[in-house]
Amino acid sequence: MPERKLHIGVLTSVHPPLDTRIFHREAKAARDMGARVTLVAPGAPDHPVDGIAFRSLPSWGGRAGRPFRWPVLWWKAWRLKADIYHIHDPELLPWGLFLHWVSRKPVIYDSHEYLREDISTKHWIPRAIRGPLARFADWFEKRVAKRLSAVVTVTEDMGERFKPFQARVAVVRNLPPSSARPEVMDVERAPDVVYAGLLNAARGLDILFETSRMVHERHPETRFRMVGTVEWHDVDPALQAKAEDEWQAVGVDFVGTVPFEEVAPLLAHGSIGWLPRSPHDLNNLLAWPNKLVEYMAAGLPIVASDLPTQAAVIAEARCGVVVEALSARAHAEAICELLENPERARSLGEAGLEAS
Repeated sequence: MPERKLHIGVLTSVHPPLDTRIFHREAKAARDMGARVTLVAPGAPDHPVDGIAFRSLPSWGGRAGRPFRWPVLWWKAWRLKADIYHIHDPELLPWGLFLHWVSRKPVIYDSHEYLREDISTKHWIPRAIRGPLARFADWFEKRVAKRLSAVVTVTEDMGERFKPFQARVAVVRNLPPSSARPEVMDVERAPDVVYAGLLNAARGLDILFETSRMVHERHPETRFRMVGTVEWHDVDPALQAKAEDEWQAVGVDFVGTVPFEEVAPLLAHGSIGWLPRSPHDLNNLLAWPNKLVEYMAAGLPIVASDLPTQAAVIAEARCGVVVEALSARAHAEAICELLENPERARSLGEAGLEAS
């Protein structure tokens, strides 16, 4: 009789089923350690993927439809009869607590954002209620989380916020799996600046056009390859109004979202990894910069905003250049310097690769 595997139910009402952190990092890591994993998510496939089973939630309705998913998610989670449940969204906290009480099984809460600050920047929430709602959500999150079995965070600072409430906290960094590391030896690199991840005002979209324009004047062969979703809210309307050919004329290519397995090879064929994050978002200031580690694993020298956490990693690894966060000129100068000094760029990239 085969040995029974530990069954982990992974629950999300917000994220896509093949989410990078949830599916490719956490679920696969649990699978590799011998667990049986079932992921409940909106629009999930009706068949296993890479050894992970799925249960699908309705994906219609956008944000307004999410509350209708919660009881469906709870029922499907209950029917899994899993040994452990892992919830990924603050909105699932009351449902997770109810599941914990009814099933008498451990429920773990995954906290990978600064919730109060995150809500304060949500453009779709009326500005008048953002502050009160953010404070209430922060209060609610801490008090419910302490009644669950454990909390997983991505930084020590985030974990410290739960400890006064007697929550059991474990820090698990949001790092790329070793299987996602690209082959970087003898790769032919284009003279491109690469960016991977969500791109919005808080992550450098405001300075992208001007930075690329200045680099393009000195290095017209260089392209800025922006991989991921673009969010235009809170961005200068004049930037949003620019036609695609205007962006391409200054060297910007919006690649869009690509499959997870294509990101690492794409990075490995670039020349510089770019992290132009803004200091106005606390998640940028304190959160662990997982994209930085992906750039390091691709052997890329890095140009990044002077934000504390990512600046400390870059300084320790000696893998890049840190510049004034909101200055397009400072970013452009650093990028041009690396393009014009390939030996230095190679040395920084090799240092990052070794440190990763």
